[in-house]
Amino acid sequence: MSSTAPMPPASTRDASAPAPGPTPPPCLPLDGRDAAQPPPGRRRDARSGRTAHPSAGELVIDDPAGLAAVIPALLGFHPRDSLVLVSVGGSGGDGRIGLTLRADLPPRSAAPDEVDALSSSVVGTLLRDGPRAAAVLVFAPTAGADLPHRRLVDAVVEALAARGVGLLSAMWVQGTTAGASWACYTPCGCRGAVPDPDATALAAQAVFDGRVVHGSRDAVQRLLDPVDPAAVRRRERILLDADGTLDAPARGPQELLAVVDAAIADTAAGALVLDDDRVVELARALSSTPVRDGALLRCLGPAAAAAEQLWTALVREVPDPEAAEPAVLLAACALLRGDGALANMALERAERAWPGHRLTGLLRVVAESAVPPQRVRELLGQSLDGVPGPRRRVRRAGGGSARSPRHRRPSC
Repeated sequence: MSSTAPMPPASTRDASAPAPGPTPPPCLPLDGRDAAQPPPGRRRDARSGRTAHPSAGELVIDDPAGLAAVIPALLGFHPRDSLVLVSVGGSGGDGRIGLTLRADLPPRSAAPDEVDALSSSVVGTLLRDGPRAAAVLVFAPTAGADLPHRRLVDAVVEALAARGVGLLSAMWVQGTTAGASWACYTPCGCRGAVPDPDATALAAQAVFDGRVVHGSRDAVQRLLDPVDPAAVRRRERILLDADGTLDAPARGPQELLAVVDAAIADTAAGALVLDDDRVVELARALSSTPVRDGALLRCLGPAAAAAEQLWTALVREVPDPEAAEPAVLLAACALLRGDGALANMALERAERAWPGHRLTGLLRVVAESAVPPQRVRELLGQSLDGVPGPRRRVRRAGGGSARSPRHRRPSC
């Protein structure tokens, strides 16, 4: 895949020298108003170090409760047991909401050095956005006698202050449903109820853009987990015993693409059966770069919904490293729908299956750049030269996949 238009990288700054900024008192109105034609807000999951870019449009957040309500739309899912940091006013200094970062909360029994390591990691990641200020949120179901994870919040706030990053708010949030409680860690003592997240301007914009907000990160992960690990191991042995390579059987790209198209048609008809023979046949077909590129074009056509269902099923049924192919195809479909959470997790799955996979790396650039779904569609169309199938030449950036022999890997 190649693109004729350069894609802008996420804004970055040397973490050792962030731009100094004013430190407003906590709980003043948080102005996340975007400048004219800004890049949309960016999201990163600290556990994976990946970002995506929901389109925020013009957004003004009046108070901490409003900020808590828009976090699901910024992340692409409703966080639970999470530390969330929001960067505001990046290197442009225009008050833009930038990187939104999430990490798992440590156990309550975590040692001080573990808490310090986590706070250092998340703040270091946030600094790549060059924030002038930041908001810190802890999503945890119960507060108890005192607000939970205060030691972690204090460590994060201290790390931000040491780098010259102002604190907009530091708050505990019970949950992301309307009416959930929230309270500030700071001495102001502010507290209240979270408004309906679905009623926020950002949620409305997300619906308009066709973007998806999942119920939880685990709900996204379940879409990618193997259905039957024993079956996956069995298919790996079949692939290894065949000839020890990723090379597809002695059939041409058109014949192999017909295998993929037949599976898409069966998926659309609700008649897909993925037994060992068919999974192995599809894995071998998609391991052919021209066939995989032809399959990528199916993500752009009228059968895109059925194609996405097929890729999702194959991610759960195919062993590594072949699972990288359906995983990256699933990521492409998710990017085209504006589902950044699924796209990032599918790319993570592809990266685990096949480190250095070329198409995965290219789509990672798209996922980490301010590219709306329509522009993703244009870039994919341009990169594949507008060809509906693999009969004609497919243009790629720097060649095709970097690897052809199949190396043994630990089973799922």
